[in-house]
Amino acid sequence: MKLFAVPINMWHRLMAVRLRTKIMVVLFMLGVFFLVVPMVTYAYFAKDISEPERLMNRNNTGIVLLDRNGEPFYSFGHVGTNDNMTLDQVSDNFEHALLASEDKNFYNHGGFSVKAMVGALYANAVSGNATKYGGSTITQQLVKNTLLSSNKNFLRKYQELSMAIAIDRNYTKDEILQMYINSVYYGEGAFGIKQAAKVYFDKDPKDLTVPESAMLVGLLPAPSTLSPISGDANKAREQQQLVLTRMTEAGYLTADQKTQATAQQLAFAPKTAEEKHAQHFAMMVLDELKSTYGEETIIRGGYRVTTGLDLTWQKEAEKLIKDRVADLSQKGGNNASLVAIDPKTGEIRALVGSVNWEDEKFGKVNMAISPRQPGSSFKPIYYTEAMDKRLVTPATIMRDEPKTYGTYRPQNYDFRFRGNIPVRNALGQSLNIPSIEVMEKLGVESAVATAQRMGINDVNDPTKYGLTLALGTAEAKLTDMTNAYAAFANLGNQHPAVKVTLIKDKFDNIIFTNEAEARRVQSPEASFLISSILSDNEARAPTFGASLN
Repeated sequence: MKLFAVPINMWHRLMAVRLRTKIMVVLFMLGVFFLVVPMVTYAYFAKDISEPERLMNRNNTGIVLLDRNGEPFYSFGHVGTNDNMTLDQVSDNFEHALLASEDKNFYNHGGFSVKAMVGALYANAVSGNATKYGGSTITQQLVKNTLLSSNKNFLRKYQELSMAIAIDRNYTKDEILQMYINSVYYGEGAFGIKQAAKVYFDKDPKDLTVPESAMLVGLLPAPSTLSPISGDANKAREQQQLVLTRMTEAGYLTADQKTQATAQQLAFAPKTAEEKHAQHFAMMVLDELKSTYGEETIIRGGYRVTTGLDLTWQKEAEKLIKDRVADLSQKGGNNASLVAIDPKTGEIRALVGSVNWEDEKFGKVNMAISPRQPGSSFKPIYYTEAMDKRLVTPATIMRDEPKTYGTYRPQNYDFRFRGNIPVRNALGQSLNIPSIEVMEKLGVESAVATAQRMGINDVNDPTKYGLTLALGTAEAKLTDMTNAYAAFANLGNQHPAVKVTLIKDKFDNIIFTNEAEARRVQSPEASFLISSILSDNEARAPTFGASLN
């Protein structure tokens, strides 16, 4: 046994040495990390920290949407050169609301609060979400909002902490508070307290009341969602009450003052009237950008977004819709939408979501992306597939005559029957009986698969439809239907419907450029045949007559 004692003991000592070495390496690496990250971060942002205006990062903010020719048609958010407010130009009510809600120990810490961070860690542990609560001071929020990304990882958080300490050493507390209230985002395109007071209440910051101040501070965690103008007014009210409660707890308000502030109804600034075009399209683009980049990022970044829209086409489209609805109003028509897509690029050239954006009842409802029954416009979708499968040709003779399918007895729109008629003329005149015959030959399941392949995503479950699908009884979006037709015009190749072609930020950096490629969704032969039928006025004239012109 003694022969083996020495080697075993040596092995244990060797393992212990290796473990100590690993621990020392890990500790060394951690030490390097905690020392180097602050130095590198500070060196990178040193110039930004040294200049208040650069630190606030609010120049050239806002977003502008441009048409394909570079003509602007929508803008949102802007900070003027004279928007910097000193603390004596801002209501004490606002300062008190901000400090009570966001950082009650602001004047007593060195840029960060250990107590707040520990509280955030505990709250995250309780909630099961490691990044839900941040525990950031106002100084840390200034860093996060204007210098760093919004990612909630450990590295970004440590950078935020180290930069907050550096800023606290470079500026007085009043200077930091002033930079924060002049650079933070309040929603509705407003950066800084001057813009916020004007946009929400049409007044100067020094005139903000207690309930108005509480409302503005309550917006800060999620300005877009909580906006009482375009967001959730009920949640905005809840946030306001939370701020008022914190002000009372901090001693800025008495219980009676809180009650009075709670009872006061706020009067928001009226919206200015101006000529607007492509409002629904603009909202579609903004929603896509917010989803991808975040609202504050795109506005603070001064994004200039080039779209595929042609403003001249758009204005003409809006006029056409208005005139058409006026013609249809006697028959009960009160709304319409229009989409125009370039088949060669997929770029949306014009989009009208409703006849009148300002209409209180339905103006804000975008009919271009609201699923509706497409009716007879769905017929070419499955006719093309039937031609591709050689089930019919444009010359195939169909029987347009009364027919019953179980309990279903379809009719043509004029209750007349044409007898023998070629597919070209039957589709050109949008006859129902021949169309149902084609659907029966093809099969509902195959028709649904074709619709899906061509991007009509809402037509998705064959079990929901019978032969009535032939008459367009399933719901579909106009944008999807238009892009399906664009594939016909492009010999079966289909681009994604493109809203944005190029994005640049305020430093002229390219953020995005469209590189989406077309995919084949139908054969060139079948696409050619359907395009021939759809453009054949002679085949369509017996039904549609002079309306073709």
